[in-house]
Amino acid sequence: MALQEYSIVRQETLYRERRLPLPGEILVQEGDRVEPGTVVARTEFVPGDPYVVDLRSDMGLRRFDLEQMRQAIEVEPGQRVHKGERLASLSTGLLSRAKTADSPVDGIVEYVSAVHARILIREEPQSAEPVVVVNVARHLDVWPAMVRMYLRYREGQRVEQGAILAASPGSGGMDYAYAPATGTIERVDVHNGLVYIVRPQQVTRVTAYLSGEVVDIIADEGVVVRGEGLVIKGVFGLGGENYGELMVLGETGHPVTAEDLDDEIGGRVLAIAGPIGEDVLHRADQLGARGLIAGGVDEMDLVSYLGREIGMGITGEEPIDMTVILTEGFGRLLMSPEVFGVLRDNQGQVVSLNGRTQVRAGAQRPEVIIPASPGEGEYVAEREVVEAQPQPGQLVRIVTAPHFGSFGEVLEVLTEGREYETEARLLSVRVRLRDGEETVVPIVNVELVSGSGR
Repeated sequence: MALQEYSIVRQETLYRERRLPLPGEILVQEGDRVEPGTVVARTEFVPGDPYVVDLRSDMGLRRFDLEQMRQAIEVEPGQRVHKGERLASLSTGLLSRAKTADSPVDGIVEYVSAVHARILIREEPQSAEPVVVVNVARHLDVWPAMVRMYLRYREGQRVEQGAILAASPGSGGMDYAYAPATGTIERVDVHNGLVYIVRPQQVTRVTAYLSGEVVDIIADEGVVVRGEGLVIKGVFGLGGENYGELMVLGETGHPVTAEDLDDEIGGRVLAIAGPIGEDVLHRADQLGARGLIAGGVDEMDLVSYLGREIGMGITGEEPIDMTVILTEGFGRLLMSPEVFGVLRDNQGQVVSLNGRTQVRAGAQRPEVIIPASPGEGEYVAEREVVEAQPQPGQLVRIVTAPHFGSFGEVLEVLTEGREYETEARLLSVRVRLRDGEETVVPIVNVELVSGSGR
């Protein structure tokens, strides 16, 4: 008997936490009805910049010995530091005060170089200041009234983080003052030798994602939305969250080509039963489709669409506007009649979708959510992923290349570990795929699916 290969379809009461990356403003109240595009919370913040600390400039060193600098540096990569915390200290003599450099921000040390006397700190956004003040006179060791002579920027100009803000000749060579953050130069204070840089603020809005009701407010962080929906779990996806009116094209077994797409698909989520290729992906994206649900696509077509190799461990952060979800896997696979029937029956509904896929620990599958009333429909899960060790005769789905997304029947659980190209020795199973091919796969690279494979 042929294997039944289709995605999970079930009706659920759904709960989704919608959180801001940083504390902000909640725009809805408990009990409010929301739709996928409803903005439920927003925040404004300054994105954290990578700060380059020039130890030579900050410590006022004309020259330094490499071994001395290595001993002077007091932090290492991965260490969390706070604004004003000492990064390096160097004693220049018995009667002289130690020369020090402090962290300009709260953040994580990402890079330390004694050779170049520099430390890179990734600033934490929640503590980022909207205005940065640079003491150019101190960095260049010049009179405050002279700083304009050495500045390479003027008020109103944009400066990038790490750019040379000012430079002057010194006894040991050129002295530099760097822009610690990206922003616009607002003011030059010639009385104190200071330059004020205003950093751009970023606005983040969080939407409800699904149709439903706000059932909880999480302080100033976000909300919980509850809704009823039919959930289709895919095998693989690209792109993050999206929503749009569902539009079904074609019929099972009948290919859809780029010529079949027109301006009508703009802002909609397409469901295509037949196999699709690279041309459909590009055309749908160009015409403004918000999502595309298909049975399968050749891996190389997806690579061409993205313009780079696909990361198989975790997806969902790709820089694309259209979310892509495959219900069956890689290859020119047809969408199962069961799934296609559900989508066709709900054409015109506003659906939510998320392409995020994680195939390792904490596995996550891409999803399509179709709003439904409680008790509506008879859709249930014909196959469900379960947590257990596979046994002969059981149905599994392979979650790594070259058979990613393929279903098969376990023929044998190998009693001895098998060595792979990575030189790892792993417990494995012998699997017969739907086309009759047999392959050996590490147990960690398969998902056990409920139901017999026979």
